[in-house]
Amino acid sequence: MMQVHPDNPEIPQPRGPLERYCAICFGILLLVFAWIVQTDDLVHCFEVSGLIFSFCGILKGFCHLSEEIVYQFRPRYRNSLMEALKACFNWKNVCVAVFLCFVSFKPEDCTRILATCACVMLFTGSQLSGPLAVEISAICENRKMNVAHGLAWSFYIGYLKLVLPRLKDSIQTFCDKGNFVLNCKDTWKLHILMPLSCTIPDKLEEEDSNIEFLDNLPDIVIDRAGVRRRVYKHSLYAVYDDAKRPHHCVLECATPLLSLYEMSKESSAEFSTEDRLEQAKLFYRTLKDILDNSRDCRNSYRFIMYDDSEAAEDPHFLSKVILKHLQQQEKEEYSLSEGSEVQTDQHEAMSRDPTLMISNDAPRSLMSQQYTQ
Repeated sequence: MMQVHPDNPEIPQPRGPLERYCAICFGILLLVFAWIVQTDDLVHCFEVSGLIFSFCGILKGFCHLSEEIVYQFRPRYRNSLMEALKACFNWKNVCVAVFLCFVSFKPEDCTRILATCACVMLFTGSQLSGPLAVEISAICENRKMNVAHGLAWSFYIGYLKLVLPRLKDSIQTFCDKGNFVLNCKDTWKLHILMPLSCTIPDKLEEEDSNIEFLDNLPDIVIDRAGVRRRVYKHSLYAVYDDAKRPHHCVLECATPLLSLYEMSKESSAEFSTEDRLEQAKLFYRTLKDILDNSRDCRNSYRFIMYDDSEAAEDPHFLSKVILKHLQQQEKEEYSLSEGSEVQTDQHEAMSRDPTLMISNDAPRSLMSQQYTQ
């Protein structure tokens, strides 16, 4: 079953260990078949196969080492031979090859070993057995080497981490000036638009006529990276529903997605539309994971991620998406506030001092009535 993100089925979860489990199962299954049809010593065949596999890994290491020593030795490894060897060889694989060579190698196996290794080297040199796209993607995700990871962390460290803790104070200052469009403090959040196409308009009202720019919140001024009094702005919008009723929110787009869009337009970046879509999803997942673990930014943001591939068919597509999230947010905040009120009432009832009740009636026995026949 495909793993999907709990918030949105379009967002993939990190890859799990299913691939390794399948490889182990295939290995066991093939060993069983080999045992059934065996015409030779199965254990020796297994040992020789392991020797061939390990020896091919060593030969690949020497191929990589030639490039690293000749052209990359100084800039990448600072003239350290040990660092270059660590990068090119898997020492566990070397130990296995040495062990199997002493344990299982026989002269009559030499031809088969050399022929198989030659075949592997030719396949490798002609790039017929290079890493698959899914393998490269898995390595980049596991080691946080994707473009999306860098953009997400940059967006958080350089922007969201600075402005989100100050956002509610900025909104409070805006309301103190007589602006009462944002009455509910539970919705004082930065709503961040994330279209999967990475197509971001400079003016939202030009994208959808049901969206109206109202005003900018008071500036957030921070000394940052040598720039004195750097200014950060947030914009307040009114989003109209079908009945032309306004719904107000602080709204902006995730600007790193615009970088992904521009990269896909530059031929030198070698960044396809499919790459852009994958990185946009990873950007959302990575940024959400970062902010979910940030105490300073908690309850001050909301992501609005949407697939805008069919937006051209509906001129009010964007406003409907925003309204859907705003209505969902109102329901969530209402349910949370309702639950907190119930808990408060229960707490007050349990914490109330006990009252002693005194009756003026004379005491009565437990058997107050006689039954007569």
